[in-house]
Amino acid sequence: MYNAPYQTRVALSLFLLSGAAAAQVEVSLPTDSFKSEDKIDTRIINKGQVSVSYCVEIGQWSPHAGTTESTPIPFHVERKNNDKWGVLLIGPDIGSSRHAVELEPGSSQDFPFRLLDKGDMRLVLHYWVGKRDDVCSETAKGRKTAKSKVFSIVGN
Repeated sequence: MYNAPYQTRVALSLFLLSGAAAAQVEVSLPTDSFKSEDKIDTRIINKGQVSVSYCVEIGQWSPHAGTTESTPIPFHVERKNNDKWGVLLIGPDIGSSRHAVELEPGSSQDFPFRLLDKGDMRLVLHYWVGKRDDVCSETAKGRKTAKSKVFSIVGN
Protein backbone atom coordinates (compact mmCIF):
# COMPACT_ATOMS: atom_id res chain seq x y z
CA MET A 1 0.00 0.00 0.00
CA TYR A 2 2.78 2.41 0.83
CA ASN A 3 4.20 2.06 -2.72
CA ALA A 4 0.90 2.81 -4.48
CA PRO A 5 1.10 6.63 -4.15
CA TYR A 6 4.78 6.55 -5.19
CA GLN A 7 4.00 4.42 -8.25
CA THR A 8 1.16 6.76 -9.15
CA ARG A 9 3.47 9.78 -8.93
CA VAL A 10 6.09 8.05 -11.09
CA ALA A 11 3.48 7.09 -13.71
CA LEU A 12 2.07 10.62 -13.72
CA SER A 13 5.57 12.12 -14.06
CA LEU A 14 6.39 9.86 -17.00
CA PHE A 15 3.10 10.75 -18.66
CA LEU A 16 3.74 14.48 -18.25
CA LEU A 17 7.32 14.19 -19.50
CA SER A 18 6.25 12.29 -22.60
CA GLY A 19 3.68 14.99 -23.37
CA ALA A 20 6.28 17.72 -22.90
CA ALA A 21 8.68 16.03 -25.32
CA ALA A 22 5.96 15.71 -27.96
CA ALA A 23 5.28 19.45 -27.82
CA GLN A 24 8.95 20.41 -27.79
CA VAL A 25 9.24 21.43 -31.45
CA GLU A 26 7.04 23.84 -33.39
CA VAL A 27 6.87 24.21 -37.17
CA SER A 28 5.84 27.83 -37.67
CA LEU A 29 4.53 29.65 -40.76
CA PRO A 30 3.99 33.42 -41.08
CA THR A 31 0.48 33.16 -42.57
CA ASP A 32 -2.27 30.73 -43.62
CA SER A 33 -2.23 31.45 -47.36
CA PHE A 34 0.39 31.80 -50.09
CA LYS A 35 0.33 32.22 -53.85
CA SER A 36 1.93 29.61 -56.07
CA GLU A 37 5.74 30.18 -56.09
CA ASP A 38 5.60 32.58 -53.12
CA LYS A 39 8.49 32.24 -50.70
CA ILE A 40 7.24 30.33 -47.64
CA ASP A 41 9.40 31.29 -44.67
CA THR A 42 9.18 28.31 -42.35
CA ARG A 43 10.76 28.35 -38.90
CA ILE A 44 11.61 25.30 -36.78
CA ILE A 45 11.52 26.30 -33.09
CA ASN A 46 12.88 24.22 -30.20
CA LYS A 47 10.66 25.20 -27.27
CA GLY A 48 12.11 22.55 -24.99
CA GLN A 49 14.88 22.38 -22.41
CA VAL A 50 17.09 19.95 -24.37
CA SER A 51 18.45 19.96 -27.90
CA VAL A 52 16.72 18.15 -30.75
CA SER A 53 18.10 16.64 -33.94
CA TYR A 54 16.56 16.29 -37.39
CA CYS A 55 17.61 15.44 -40.90
CA VAL A 56 17.98 18.13 -43.57
CA GLU A 57 17.72 17.14 -47.22
CA ILE A 58 20.38 19.17 -49.06
CA GLY A 59 19.44 18.82 -52.72
CA GLN A 60 15.85 19.92 -52.56
CA TRP A 61 14.85 22.70 -54.91
CA SER A 62 11.94 25.06 -55.42
CA PRO A 63 10.53 26.54 -58.63
CA HIS A 64 10.98 30.29 -59.05
CA ALA A 65 10.46 32.54 -62.08
CA GLY A 66 10.93 29.76 -64.64
CA THR A 67 14.03 28.33 -62.96
CA THR A 68 14.82 26.54 -59.71
CA GLU A 69 16.61 27.53 -56.52
CA SER A 70 18.21 25.40 -53.85
CA THR A 71 16.03 25.09 -50.76
CA PRO A 72 17.32 22.56 -48.22
CA ILE A 73 14.48 21.45 -45.94
CA PRO A 74 14.07 19.14 -42.93
CA PHE A 75 10.37 18.36 -43.41
CA HIS A 76 8.12 16.88 -46.02
CA VAL A 77 5.06 18.59 -47.47
CA GLU A 78 1.63 16.97 -47.43
CA ARG A 79 -1.38 18.03 -49.53
CA LYS A 80 -4.96 17.20 -48.65
CA ASN A 81 -6.85 15.29 -51.36
CA ASN A 82 -10.38 14.05 -50.68
CA ASP A 83 -9.95 14.28 -46.89
CA LYS A 84 -6.67 12.31 -47.01
CA TRP A 85 -3.12 13.64 -46.61
CA GLY A 86 -0.52 12.60 -49.20
CA VAL A 87 3.17 13.48 -49.46
CA LEU A 88 4.24 15.84 -52.28
CA LEU A 89 7.41 15.07 -54.20
CA ILE A 90 9.11 18.48 -54.32
CA GLY A 91 12.71 17.75 -55.17
CA PRO A 92 15.13 15.17 -56.50
CA ASP A 93 15.17 11.63 -55.15
CA ILE A 94 18.60 11.03 -56.63
CA GLY A 95 21.72 13.09 -56.08
CA SER A 96 20.71 14.84 -52.89
CA SER A 97 22.45 14.37 -49.57
CA ARG A 98 21.07 14.25 -46.06
CA HIS A 99 22.71 15.72 -42.96
CA ALA A 100 21.87 15.57 -39.27
CA VAL A 101 21.33 18.98 -37.65
CA GLU A 102 21.13 19.77 -33.93
CA LEU A 103 18.90 22.59 -32.68
CA GLU A 104 19.70 23.89 -29.20
CA PRO A 105 16.97 24.60 -26.61
CA GLY A 106 15.26 27.94 -27.22
CA SER A 107 16.75 28.24 -30.72
CA SER A 108 15.16 28.34 -34.13
CA GLN A 109 16.21 27.80 -37.71
CA ASP A 110 14.58 29.10 -40.90
CA PHE A 111 13.89 27.04 -44.02
CA PRO A 112 12.38 29.06 -46.88
CA PHE A 113 10.96 27.20 -49.88
CA ARG A 114 8.34 27.55 -52.64
CA LEU A 115 5.53 25.36 -53.99
CA LEU A 116 3.75 25.13 -57.35
CA ASP A 117 0.97 22.79 -56.22
CA LYS A 118 -2.28 24.35 -55.09
CA GLY A 119 -4.54 23.32 -52.24
CA ASP A 120 -4.42 22.75 -48.51
CA MET A 121 -0.96 21.81 -47.26
CA ARG A 122 0.92 21.07 -44.05
CA LEU A 123 4.55 20.43 -43.16
CA VAL A 124 5.65 17.35 -41.22
CA LEU A 125 8.97 17.31 -39.36
CA HIS A 126 10.47 14.19 -37.81
CA TYR A 127 12.89 14.91 -34.98
CA TRP A 128 14.66 13.19 -32.10
CA VAL A 129 15.31 14.50 -28.61
CA GLY A 130 18.99 15.10 -27.88
CA LYS A 131 22.06 15.28 -30.11
CA ARG A 132 21.91 12.41 -32.58
CA ASP A 133 23.97 11.59 -35.67
CA ASP A 134 21.69 8.77 -36.90
CA VAL A 135 18.54 10.82 -37.63
CA CYS A 136 18.86 10.45 -41.40
CA SER A 137 18.66 6.67 -41.08
CA GLU A 138 15.30 4.99 -41.64
CA THR A 139 16.06 2.74 -38.65
CA ALA A 140 16.67 5.53 -36.09
CA LYS A 141 14.55 4.82 -33.00
CA GLY A 142 12.69 7.35 -30.86
CA ARG A 143 11.32 9.57 -33.63
CA LYS A 144 8.90 12.36 -32.70
CA THR A 145 6.72 14.30 -35.14
CA ALA A 146 5.73 17.96 -35.33
CA LYS A 147 3.22 19.30 -37.88
CA SER A 148 2.60 22.84 -39.02
CA LYS A 149 -0.83 24.40 -39.12
CA VAL A 150 -2.72 23.80 -42.35
CA PHE A 151 -2.06 26.47 -44.99
CA SER A 152 -3.30 27.07 -48.52
CA ILE A 153 -1.53 27.58 -51.82
CA VAL A 154 -3.74 29.55 -54.20
CA GLY A 155 -3.36 30.63 -57.84
CA ASN A 156 -1.34 33.69 -58.82
